[in-house]
Amino acid sequence: MNYESLNELTLRDKLSEWYQSPLGETVYAEEMSKLEEILPRIFGYHILQFGYCAELNYLKASRISNKTILFLENSEFKKDIKKAIRTNAEELPIAMDSVDALILPHILEFSTDPHKLLREIERVLICEGYVVFIGINPFSLWGLWHLIFCWWNRMPWSGKLISVSRLKDWLSLLDFEYEKVNYFFFSPPLSNKKLLKKFLPLERLGKYCYPIFGGLYIVVAKKRVAPLSSIKINWKKRRNIISGESIEPTSRLTIKK
Repeated sequence: MNYESLNELTLRDKLSEWYQSPLGETVYAEEMSKLEEILPRIFGYHILQFGYCAELNYLKASRISNKTILFLENSEFKKDIKKAIRTNAEELPIAMDSVDALILPHILEFSTDPHKLLREIERVLICEGYVVFIGINPFSLWGLWHLIFCWWNRMPWSGKLISVSRLKDWLSLLDFEYEKVNYFFFSPPLSNKKLLKKFLPLERLGKYCYPIFGGLYIVVAKKRVAPLSSIKINWKKRRNIISGESIEPTSRLTIKK
């Protein structure tokens, strides 16, 4: 499958439509519930959300006052958010070292160049700034659905799923410190709400028995501070070119007249 050939407008429309489905609404509610445990602990002056759907506000639980949404959306933004900016996925119109926290819901899965996007994230975050990723776990029932439906270009299965271990490797190369991972939504991705309710016992069981197989994950990482290299001063005395041992002076010849 050629991911670069996906039309962005079609992708945005399909994602927006999927989030309005019973499964999409349930997923969004679960994601918001997990973020309510994470975002209140992150402090700063500026927090940024970057995703395909501007209608979804993932910043509600944050205590940071300056909230901004970056989005890939062709339609007008109508929700009650102070700031909303259209942008390109690989080039963020944000100044260097200016953002305290970044939330990325399901953006890496559809990015044509995830490595470049991660470098942009590292560029705009301040030292000790946080980034929060939300993604689909390929090693789960959701990953199985992806193998079945990715060829049909159906949402949200048409993206390229990224595992937590691979994401950790990418982040370590950019000097990010892994803070936390939370797997959730152990039920199969069914569109019927009545069937989803029948799998509630599976949700409770999965948290304790097989947490790494949750259908969705949230990864929290922190940008490390680059250590300053200390300048070592050599306090040793400069070595003399003459040996330190004392040398007996030679006797002078006295010339008698």
